[in-house]
Amino acid sequence: MIKNYFLLALKVLKRKPFYTFVSLFGISFTLMILMVLTSLFDAILGNNKPLTDRDQLVIMPMIERTRTETDTILRIDTIAMQGGEMRYDTSYTYEDDIVSTSNGPIAYPFLEKHFTNLDGAVNYAFYNDNTHIDGYLEGRKFTLNSYYVTHTYWEIFDFNFRHGTEFYEADVESANQVVVITDKAAREYFGEVSEGVIGQEMVLGEKTFTVRGIVERPLSDSPMFAGDIYMPVTTTDPRELSSTEVYGGFGAVFLAKSPEGRQAIMDEINSFAENYQMPADSYHDAIEMFNSTFFEGYAMGLLGERDPKVATRTLFIPIIVLILLFVALPLINLVNLNNGRVQERRSEIGVRKAFGANSRDILLQFIFENLVLTAIGGVIGMALALGLISYVNQQDVLGITRLSSSPEVFLYFLLVVLMFGFLSGILPAYRMSRTNVANSLR
Repeated sequence: MIKNYFLLALKVLKRKPFYTFVSLFGISFTLMILMVLTSLFDAILGNNKPLTDRDQLVIMPMIERTRTETDTILRIDTIAMQGGEMRYDTSYTYEDDIVSTSNGPIAYPFLEKHFTNLDGAVNYAFYNDNTHIDGYLEGRKFTLNSYYVTHTYWEIFDFNFRHGTEFYEADVESANQVVVITDKAAREYFGEVSEGVIGQEMVLGEKTFTVRGIVERPLSDSPMFAGDIYMPVTTTDPRELSSTEVYGGFGAVFLAKSPEGRQAIMDEINSFAENYQMPADSYHDAIEMFNSTFFEGYAMGLLGERDPKVATRTLFIPIIVLILLFVALPLINLVNLNNGRVQERRSEIGVRKAFGANSRDILLQFIFENLVLTAIGGVIGMALALGLISYVNQQDVLGITRLSSSPEVFLYFLLVVLMFGFLSGILPAYRMSRTNVANSLR
């Protein structure tokens, strides 16, 4: 039965080449765009390395210091006394509070002192994400995005190591001049990505580091891991390690036991900030620790919104609506095309019904034909999308962000193809399956 439906579908598609071309063009182009968008969203927000545990992470990228002052207005009333003397009565009127703030990354000593033993966290990592360093090799100069990280950084983020290993706690304690680099940095600096790069030296600034490992460059441009090179935190500027301020150059990330455990970590961080006593000589009188889940942090950083819930709604609801509209418009257009295509076959349907075909057979035939058409368009769309994804990644069109071609992307694409085929065919097929035989044969 299925073989007969398939052969019949191919013959029908050959019968009207113009309708077939227009339908295939609309399907393949739409599905190509949808696959590229899915690939982009998967690269940025997907469960990809090094973010396999993204749903268990709490991100704390910065601290805010505040000073609250009450504005007062001095009022002086004059009263003329007997004898010509004047009396002056003074009073103060209290107006609204004036709050001055400043925010930025956090000092490493402050993090190390207060945030290494949170009750709800099974692990933590501190990282500096706002530095660049110059590398030199045979008279050539390279400017590299450098990260100074704790040894626990490699336990939080599960990078894919292509060669070598990460550096360890002993390397951090001894401030060993070792470095982990991305495959892109290895290719640019050494001209190759191979086991032979491990153990070679890199002149970075005024120091010489030994390459310990090479990691695959992440797909996304998250500030948590957008570096070209990663070095032990103790090799950073000594002033960062001895700072007595709350401000510095570091962010923090914490790993919860489960997604449900993230709230306990955030509550603990907020409780610490509310009860923290600023030094007596400090201009500011309170602090706030910015912390959020991965998705909330992404939305807050992109929109500059302080409230994580508002940021999430503001970013993701319009995106979902736009995607639905993008899918709905070509879907409606395809339904109209299919409607016109099946209307021309009213007489054929009448003949089939006259010879005993029932409505269910007619319905299944038209749905199957549309699934075949959509599948062909899907194959074309997938080929176009893979070509576009390959070009974008090879040319670094999106900067550090690269499009994903993970199995999840193909699974989503397959589901979209099936949805397109079924939804665009069910209504016209149902209407034709209910066609009256007498009316069709007139």
